[in-house]
Amino acid sequence: MAPKGLKGPIGVSIELLASIPSIIYGMWGLFVFAPILSDYVEPAILKYLSFIPIFRGAPMGIGMLPAGFILAIMIIPFISSVCRDVFQMVPPMLKESGYGVGATRWEVIRKIVIPFAKSGIVGAVILGLGRALGETMAVTFVIGNSHDISLKLLDPATSISASLANEFTEAVEDLYLSSLVELGLILFIITFVVLALAKFMIARFAREGGAR
Repeated sequence: MAPKGLKGPIGVSIELLASIPSIIYGMWGLFVFAPILSDYVEPAILKYLSFIPIFRGAPMGIGMLPAGFILAIMIIPFISSVCRDVFQMVPPMLKESGYGVGATRWEVIRKIVIPFAKSGIVGAVILGLGRALGETMAVTFVIGNSHDISLKLLDPATSISASLANEFTEAVEDLYLSSLVELGLILFIITFVVLALAKFMIARFAREGGAR
């Protein structure tokens, strides 16, 4: 839908954002994004949403909520880049047929482009989710690396990948090392299940599209 003069620069910008290393996102989140959250966003959350238990805690700019924001900022360009490529694969004849029968641009997008590219969109989202599940450095910078289990989004926490990165070199005892290896196995199982569900959903959408 973008004008021709904007399609190229915006597309290149999205692809560049998708290719930025995760450690850069982590450093940006710690030094730039976390202070903004602690000064403006989290105090507002505590002021207006503190009656909800998950929106409580100290406004430090470090915790599960900032980590979630950073992961979302990191994977959205990746998902958008893949979806853009999928949309460009829609045969022009299908879109021209929609315009030929009097459909508006929005109707062509909603009834032709999105149904045709549905399996690709789902695949892009699941791939982004898989990248977020296994992300290490970006999360390690902003999640707080605390092993206390808390249901409050503003409290510091940790993830499996962050624990592995932070503690593997310190695992000198057999039980400690075995525990970290077990965490790695759990992360592998979670990722495998997510990707298996993605394959199932993509195959299902492909069958439904072929039937229609």
